[in-house]
Amino acid sequence: MKGIFQRLFGQSSAVTLDDLKSALREVEKDRRRNRLDIRRWERKRRQIVEKMKRSRVQGNQLEVDYLWDEFKEHRRGGGDLRREGRVYNLEGIALKRYVRALERLERKKDRDSASQLLERIRVSGLTERLALDREAERHYLEEMNAILAEFDGLEQEEVQDPEKALFLAELDGVQRAESEGNDEEASAREDELLERFSDEPEGEAL
Repeated sequence: MKGIFQRLFGQSSAVTLDDLKSALREVEKDRRRNRLDIRRWERKRRQIVEKMKRSRVQGNQLEVDYLWDEFKEHRRGGGDLRREGRVYNLEGIALKRYVRALERLERKKDRDSASQLLERIRVSGLTERLALDREAERHYLEEMNAILAEFDGLEQEEVQDPEKALFLAELDGVQRAESEGNDEEASAREDELLERFSDEPEGEAL
């Protein structure tokens, strides 16, 4: 995804305060759209999990396998949405601060300082820092995969896909808590499970 600063400072003409204000409106619009997309994504994910729980109780392994594949595919989209949202948030914060600073300088009619600030923004490397943030995220996912790979002594299904086995084992724990009437515990465990499986593993990133 090409960042707003790359688009702003990649153009041939000089960037103005009005350009930054327009970019801020664009980023705010993108942030609102991203939040709506994430809410829709979260509803769909919980629907898949509910179906998976019912299929586990019914012993329908074929349906569980199908739903796991659907969950993984859906999960990839969630990872993209979250990363996109973090970029929009950082861009929005930076643009707001730059706009306010330039407005103050323009009120003082300090054109030299305003020009210097715009040049500092241009060479700030914000886009590169956003890329580094994504790199740190990939390292975290890589570490998570390494932890999952340490699991041994599992059944055949689990040996073939240790991540799936771990997810289903935790999901069974949620289902047991629900069947025992411990709704609060079940809800907390399901929230924790879904948070752990929010983004796609590094090896599956597109």
